[in-house]
Amino acid sequence: MSEENFDTTESKAGEQNENNPQKRKWRKKRKNFLSNAKKYAKKGQMGRGTQISEELYQYFVGILEAIKQGIEDKDEKQALVNNVLERTKGEELNIIGNQLGCRVIELLIPYSTPEDLERYIEVVNTDLRRLCSDNFCGYVLNSMLTVCSHRATDHLQNNNQETEDEVPKKKRKKEQDCKYSEEHVKNCHEFVIKISKYVLNNLEDFVWEPNTNYMVRTVLKCLSGINLLPGEKPKVNLFKEPILQNKGIPPHQSDVKYRNVPEDFTEIVKEFGNRLSLWPQFKDLPFENMTSALLQVLLFAVKNADKTVTKHLIKKLLNESFAPDDWVSEGADDKKDDEKDSKDDDKNEVNGDNTLSSNLPPVFQSEAAVRLLEAALFVAKKKLYTQIYAKCFINRLGQLATVKTLNFTVQRLIDNCQIKEEFEPMFDELCPKFEEIMSCGNTGVLVALAKACHRLKSKQTQFVQHLEAVLKCTEDGAQKYFSVLCLRLQPLDKVDVNKLSEEYFIHIHGSIILQTILDFQRPTKAISSVLSLSGEELLVVLSDAKGCHVADALCTGQFVGVKSRDKLVKKLKGYYQKLALSQHGSRAFEQIFEASSPEQQVAIMTELSDKSNLLNGSQYGRIIATKYDLNTFKLSQKAWEKARKKAKKNQD
Repeated sequence: MSEENFDTTESKAGEQNENNPQKRKWRKKRKNFLSNAKKYAKKGQMGRGTQISEELYQYFVGILEAIKQGIEDKDEKQALVNNVLERTKGEELNIIGNQLGCRVIELLIPYSTPEDLERYIEVVNTDLRRLCSDNFCGYVLNSMLTVCSHRATDHLQNNNQETEDEVPKKKRKKEQDCKYSEEHVKNCHEFVIKISKYVLNNLEDFVWEPNTNYMVRTVLKCLSGINLLPGEKPKVNLFKEPILQNKGIPPHQSDVKYRNVPEDFTEIVKEFGNRLSLWPQFKDLPFENMTSALLQVLLFAVKNADKTVTKHLIKKLLNESFAPDDWVSEGADDKKDDEKDSKDDDKNEVNGDNTLSSNLPPVFQSEAAVRLLEAALFVAKKKLYTQIYAKCFINRLGQLATVKTLNFTVQRLIDNCQIKEEFEPMFDELCPKFEEIMSCGNTGVLVALAKACHRLKSKQTQFVQHLEAVLKCTEDGAQKYFSVLCLRLQPLDKVDVNKLSEEYFIHIHGSIILQTILDFQRPTKAISSVLSLSGEELLVVLSDAKGCHVADALCTGQFVGVKSRDKLVKKLKGYYQKLALSQHGSRAFEQIFEASSPEQQVAIMTELSDKSNLLNGSQYGRIIATKYDLNTFKLSQKAWEKARKKAKKNQD
């Protein structure tokens, strides 16, 4: 499937393998573009596509090497970009048609000066049809489209939160408005409109080809102001710039942020939606990977453009593709002959599903359609969401949650549920399946349920009770192991409770579930269970990559009392040095230290100062010693306390 086909099967399979170390699969090593380029040059092949001179090819190889090593100085970086783009003058079309050349230009165009970008705009305008369908030119065209849409709409955006506190409002606005000239902004705006209308007019041809289909999606994202789709990660920046807050949208969150765009952009988006919905083959589009990916982007695009078009598209998909009115469950027909049943069984065995797929609506027969259904759940308003739930999911949640490829759709359904009364029947339907869900490894469903219980403030006690029952720790003597069993997502009879002070595998979903339970309105059982662990057992949990985040929930949880935090601090007495020495333990150490009282902080620092040499000899221990000024504490406790108070006042 394509890049925009968010939540791809590959990433989901990877998630499952990560949580089950016994099932980890060997993953083929990715080819290195730069090393391959050098190999081709040695053979006398200057990349695929159009031919460029050997001198220019080697020049581009050197540029890629420089980019890969990283250029921290902004002036040096801009000088490199300017020099390379200047070097391409007069050869633009030939270079962007070459495999290596297009890669370099694609990376550098976002940093180009207005003059260089406008030069490339003029060049590509001469032969749009060929460039759009070309294997290599299309990448540069997509990059140019994204850059131009950003420059054309930058003046419409609100400033980043980071700069709001530092720069006065009027000054910020002036700086932002003056970044590019009005003429350049106008040229970028006109280029986006021209490409978009060209793609719209050729939509019937462009939808079916991989290169042009990708361009249609890029156009839709630019016109609607989409930065990232759910599940989509930002591209790796080869200049090694920090991505900062633009890290993508985490799982179990349904908030998609859009850039502000002008009205003429949204009008074209609406036209895309209206034209596609009139196609006679529209009902078949969800069942092909490429066209499904396009419809997913279209749904997110029209969401920011027009509510009526969004509603029309989702209803049409629901009634004609996902669960048509004439669809009848094959499993409900008792008159099907044995031959048909045996064929269905064979099909299900091939798919690896533990349930009859014939009992499910057509949408669940195709992975491409399932991904589109997930997009519809993200985009749909409350009434449409209810209709999707009623036609596709109701009385089938337990069945879907235990299927390897379909449980993600159940997660998206729960994630996007905004009504308490609607969530409760979902919860009641899935409760009896907890054990089956856990045994088949689809534990993301339990995470989605826990998050929904917390978000909607519903069924929290029942969730903990059902989880206790599945983990087999409902009896009084076994309840103290609840937190450990939750972290491992294994029942009590499969865990050796005498070896909890030794390192063990912590399930990422188990850690998230425990953190969420600690944020519930009544997290007493979870807190008591965590605090019943010895200091050594706590050290094992907090030194783990996934377990260390439990400290966040304990130290910042709204319903975790001060006494519980005090008890945690006391439990770890004598183990703070070991905690500070490890990579993930040092992270937990920071959380616990910040949540401690001034008296407790002094006690912790005293413990660290006893063997400060050991701390300074470790990479992570050194960071802790520097951050909390261990040297000053050793010289004078009063001076350290005074400095801490002063720093706290400055923060406030």
